[in-house]
Amino acid sequence: MQRRGDRGLMAQCHQGGWEILLEAPLLTRAEQIAREALELLEAPECPDTTTTLVLAPDQMLLQIHESVGHPLELDRVLGDERNYAGGSFLRPEDFGTYQYGSELMNITFDPGIGAEFASYNYDDVGAPAQRQYLIKNGKLLRGLGGYDSQARTGIPGVANMRSCSWNRPAIDRMANINLEPGHKSLEAMIAGIESGVYMESNRSWSIDDYRRKFQFGCEYGKIIKEGKLTQTIRNPNYRGITTEFWHNLSDISDTQEFYGSPFCGKGEPNQAIRVGHGSPYCVFERVEVFGAKG
Repeated sequence: MQRRGDRGLMAQCHQGGWEILLEAPLLTRAEQIAREALELLEAPECPDTTTTLVLAPDQMLLQIHESVGHPLELDRVLGDERNYAGGSFLRPEDFGTYQYGSELMNITFDPGIGAEFASYNYDDVGAPAQRQYLIKNGKLLRGLGGYDSQARTGIPGVANMRSCSWNRPAIDRMANINLEPGHKSLEAMIAGIESGVYMESNRSWSIDDYRRKFQFGCEYGKIIKEGKLTQTIRNPNYRGITTEFWHNLSDISDTQEFYGSPFCGKGEPNQAIRVGHGSPYCVFERVEVFGAKG
């Protein structure tokens, strides 16, 4: 008798008990992680330089979360979260006019994607959830604010008043915040880069209270040379300033991967809640990258 689970796991019953079998997708991923771990043992440090940076979707999830999601929360813009979760560099008058990034930057709010972490039909005050552009062609259009914040600011918002439990008030929260894909394959993007660095898998992060200056560290990196991924590097890090960084977005892939976090914290008393993010692979120009001692 066999019992099939998710993520490529299968259990087989025999006289000695249950035996866990690995099917192809999970086994392939395990082999990849083991190979990369061995590469990192002998890999050199990430170079200290300013270069073209390619970020994988599993790192982009945090980039979107910290430098787009939180700054757009209207209660932060109003100053309600300043003493605990922080504020925002944005001002009420920026919505509808501010060029947040390059024209390739299209960020949507979409709780209707059932496969993502934060999917729902109505928020916790009964507002119907609809797909909306927060940023379109780089221009900031609307905030992450529910009925209350919309009434206080006059800024267009979304259905995102959510609470973690019956005994907590519903406040402005992220849901599924996604960077829309482009038209190139990852291979075609890499092929067009003469020199750069590729990074994936977040290891550390830091960003100021107003969501302007940030620094992120990744687990695994590769040198890009003459259109190819070459040498593995360890301790790859990068830093930047939010809008300058997003203005340097120069290419995005035609595929989108979805990730999420179950423990985004905000509010007093603290509320931990699920958020989701979808992103393509992304290319950013003129980014400062560095190793462990940079």
